[in-house]
Amino acid sequence: MTEQTPAPATRPDVTDMLTEAAAAMVSSTYPAPQAEEVLRGLAAAYDADAEIVLLPTLVLTETKKHGVPQMRSVKTSYRFDQMTQVQSVMAQARHNKEDAHDVAESLRAIATKKPIYPSWLRVVGYALSALGFGAAFRMDLPSLGAITVMGAVIGVLVLNMSRSPRFAALLPLVATFIAGVMVAGISIALDKPDPVRMVAMLVVVLLPGASLTSAIIELVSGYMISGAARLIYAVMILGSMAFGGALAISISRIPANRLEDLTSTMTPEWAAWAGAILYGIGTFLYFCTPTRLWLPSLFVLVLSFAVSVFTLPALGVALSAGLATAVGLIISWAINARLGGGPGDLAIFLPTFWLIVPGSTGFVAMTGEIESAHNLSDVAGTAALTFFAMAIGMMLATAVYPLLSKIAPDTKLIMRNGAGLILNTVKIKPGK
Repeated sequence: MTEQTPAPATRPDVTDMLTEAAAAMVSSTYPAPQAEEVLRGLAAAYDADAEIVLLPTLVLTETKKHGVPQMRSVKTSYRFDQMTQVQSVMAQARHNKEDAHDVAESLRAIATKKPIYPSWLRVVGYALSALGFGAAFRMDLPSLGAITVMGAVIGVLVLNMSRSPRFAALLPLVATFIAGVMVAGISIALDKPDPVRMVAMLVVVLLPGASLTSAIIELVSGYMISGAARLIYAVMILGSMAFGGALAISISRIPANRLEDLTSTMTPEWAAWAGAILYGIGTFLYFCTPTRLWLPSLFVLVLSFAVSVFTLPALGVALSAGLATAVGLIISWAINARLGGGPGDLAIFLPTFWLIVPGSTGFVAMTGEIESAHNLSDVAGTAALTFFAMAIGMMLATAVYPLLSKIAPDTKLIMRNGAGLILNTVKIKPGK
């Protein structure tokens, strides 16, 4: 038998494929400038002269001179396993020039893909992320035990509410309120100060890290509409979480002095490093990070955490967080380029973002502003400065990475020993 060569894809099929690819990129919360670059590469592989417009909830696609323009609304947010599958499908499509209809169907099926880990294991991951985040703040053992138990309770709540579109919008507010009520009770029972930070530990993975990251990159790159929309959305999520926590604290009638930052060193320094690793593993389980990405993701997380810890005495909280963010983002982009250039870098970087960039600091500041009669200006000032340092770090990464990639086109920006071995083990090999 002679092997039959598949018929070339029709332009409507290519347009449909590009529309599904654009929607998948938006669902992966990928920044518009980088998404457009990946989509241009995909269009070029199929000899399509396409115009693509990406907005946070809408994509517009048109293949010039052929096909009918398509518009698609996007209302889903992908887990990490879905993000990386999008990367794999698009990388293989660019390399093998597979049938455009089949590629579109594969991308469309990702939206309904079941999580790679069972629900009970994701709840365990949520509890571990809370435990690890608490250990990173070097809290004592009773507090860590309480945080772990409460983390499991909040994890069950989050998983169940996120499955219902009706209640998903209320999830940040409700989860933070319930976490605040539980933490207030534990704080009074165990006589523990700083309950606001304990609340942040329970809901840190709900912070809009992907939206903030993409918004800043888009604003820096000149994508004002998309960047501003994402930024407003992220601020609204932070505000609803802060209001939920403040409402819980107000109902519990905790004295105002307990809202101040009273965290003291209660465990050895090594506990913070162990907590960072444990936190990373927890987020991998909850967000369904494929196991082949665990090592590179942990490498980025630990390296960025080390940068923030060792530069803290010289630079302070805000600048050390900004520098760590820049380093983590550059290394994530380098690893992602090695993996195939698709929307996988957020899956690698976001756990680092939540740990290094103290979004919880902003949450603490906003909650204090709403709840306490006095102005927590020091905390609020630190949060604002940290946010701008984070933005500058991302701007720096956006400007520096293209230069580094030209100097080292094979993305050998990372040490040959260590991460280089990790990269070789996880590289996606296009199908034959």
